[in-house]
Amino acid sequence: MKAVVTSLGSRSVLVHADGLGEIRCSLRGHLWETSEEETRPLAVGDRVSLSPDLTHGEDQCLEGVIEDVAPRRNRIARAPAGSRGAPGKRDPTKRGPGGGSAGRRPDQESGGRSRHTAAGKVQVIAANIDQILVVAALHSPPFRPGLVDRFLVAAAAEEIDVLLILNKVDLANHDDERSVVEPFQQAGYSVIQTSTVTGEGIEELATAMASGIHLLVGHSGTGKSSLLNAVAPTLNLTTSEVTAHHGRGRHTTTHVSLLPLPAGGWVIDSPGIREWVLEGVSPALLARLYPGFGEIPHECHYGDCLHRDEPQCALRQAVEEGLYPKDRYACYLRVLADLQGS
Repeated sequence: MKAVVTSLGSRSVLVHADGLGEIRCSLRGHLWETSEEETRPLAVGDRVSLSPDLTHGEDQCLEGVIEDVAPRRNRIARAPAGSRGAPGKRDPTKRGPGGGSAGRRPDQESGGRSRHTAAGKVQVIAANIDQILVVAALHSPPFRPGLVDRFLVAAAAEEIDVLLILNKVDLANHDDERSVVEPFQQAGYSVIQTSTVTGEGIEELATAMASGIHLLVGHSGTGKSSLLNAVAPTLNLTTSEVTAHHGRGRHTTTHVSLLPLPAGGWVIDSPGIREWVLEGVSPALLARLYPGFGEIPHECHYGDCLHRDEPQCALRQAVEEGLYPKDRYACYLRVLADLQGS
């Protein structure tokens, strides 16, 4: 029987199987040995094969045993703590549960990616994602372009579609919105501006989530749970206000879970993130994935140009000539320094 992982517990896994609904499962022993680089042998969104017991546990939930895990189309993962600038070795034949390397581009096979295994195991947030919804706010908490850029780079590395959601627009003026939105729209990203107070953009967001599996990510306090409640009130997720003294939100979502939506799609709700360490992206690959750079990095004189202080750099020349915004280039340099551990 085929199913999809919806939630992970300390000793069991919840999956959803068409026609049967939710099933609580244990794992065959060999599955615990398949992941040498990940903190858990499974992630939310994994496709699994199971043997259902078809009996009910004490809470009337069906029970079963996961026998195997299908190869992933993609994954979004966080590098382990302390891994900045410390890329490790990886086995190109292993791509999480089930092995395989489906969806990897030639430049990824050539060593442009690393899995940071030398510094510790990575935390896979979700797998087999159709679209990433990056939620940000202009105020309360303030917009953090570096964090948004890291999400966009992670999505580009796995070739996952992205929808950028600028939430709480009722707290901002039009000039603020335009200055934030335009660079991402010019880079080719779709942007929806939303407000759970006025209802702006909620119907458009619900339509965008009507099919497929969507991963919701963003800084703590940007209103992810409130947006989901507006799109699907039956979810009734816990929400909280941003604290005034430091402008940060609290984690109202405490674990990753796959939730069904009324229109037919699924959403993976994840805890708010205040810091994101890119996993599997080398400094040499960063510019080719960075939002808005387009083909500029390919025009540099040196193929391994990091676009920092190398001669005949097409990207720095574009910045100097006003063809690319200086503030966006400064964001790139900060992410690059983060990857290099400097």
